[in-house]
Amino acid sequence: MTHGNDEYMKFDYSGALDRRPRTLMTSEPDSGEPLDGRFIGTATHLVISKLDLAGPVTKEAVEKTIEKLLADGAIIPAVAEQIDTESIMAFFETEQGRLTLDSANIVRREWPFTFALQASGWENSSVAEDTIVVQGIIDLLVRTAQGLVVIDFKTDRITAEQTQERAGLYRRQLELYSRAACAILKDKPAGRWLYFLTPSVSVEV
Repeated sequence: MTHGNDEYMKFDYSGALDRRPRTLMTSEPDSGEPLDGRFIGTATHLVISKLDLAGPVTKEAVEKTIEKLLADGAIIPAVAEQIDTESIMAFFETEQGRLTLDSANIVRREWPFTFALQASGWENSSVAEDTIVVQGIIDLLVRTAQGLVVIDFKTDRITAEQTQERAGLYRRQLELYSRAACAILKDKPAGRWLYFLTPSVSVEV
């Protein structure tokens, strides 16, 4: 008998880098079976992260990206059919989307970070000497001449009228993301935005 910290415990990492994300490894659902919205959300984020931003984001460009992901086995056809290409295109027509396409800016997609935050800076914390480790992945981080713009995509099934209220649930998350990015990259904040894909609405937080 052994355990994970035992010196005799052996791990097999072969092929680890070739494995696909677990959320996208589902087989085709049975006929009539509803798809888990998380699969569609994860696939949508993947499409945005793989888009070629060197040129305009057209319907053809989005569809080509989806076709490539299908060919690579990264997503399954049932999920691909549910990706809203129009909402993805609509984002790149917003002010934030245009910042992303501006060659003068530096764009980081799916940017992972680890950030040590003093507990005194955490809401409702009374233990000042402790440190809280915050980890996350920023969907889009745009470095402009004015500073860093943090953009997070949400696939919540809501209406345009519900976006302001729903944005309140994510405000703290975006504040932490911006704080971490500015500290790590030694830059100043220039904006924090949520983009709700279903109603195609941007909300500043």
